[in-house]
Amino acid sequence: MKALLTLSFLICFSFSSYTQNKDFLVTTRIQIDKNTEYTVGSLTKNLGFGYMITDKIMTGITMSDATTELKHTDGCENTVKTAAHMQLLGRYYHTQNLFAQLTVPWSSDVESISATELLHLGGGYSIKVWDNLKIEASYSMLFQTDINNDRKGAWRLGLSYEF
Repeated sequence: MKALLTLSFLICFSFSSYTQNKDFLVTTRIQIDKNTEYTVGSLTKNLGFGYMITDKIMTGITMSDATTELKHTDGCENTVKTAAHMQLLGRYYHTQNLFAQLTVPWSSDVESISATELLHLGGGYSIKVWDNLKIEASYSMLFQTDINNDRKGAWRLGLSYEF
């Protein structure tokens, strides 16, 4: 399913290169793996595709997983489960570089967790590096607290490219 969506967006991006408007955005997040190293896999795992509806509003999807913590039955250690493999993505650009962001899965694979409990709100700033390539720094957190009364806030660094 991910491959089909990725292919359809790439086809749309290739047709958009004939227009003058920069309506499409590809974004990714740099993530440290378990060995505290950066990998290329983190770039492809966190790809996001968006379309600029207006000059200020972008909608799209991201392939980053929505995870949640569940209480273990013995009460000792919480387990982390993947609730969704793709999420809806929305951005509001206050200026050309400053944005507010919302991500939410359209459904949850974990029975006791709803998609709205996995809604993340955040904000970020992008800096133009070269042509249409930008570096993005952002912060996002859960809208509601999880079972540990934590919002799982995190700083993130990423890249974006406009078509």
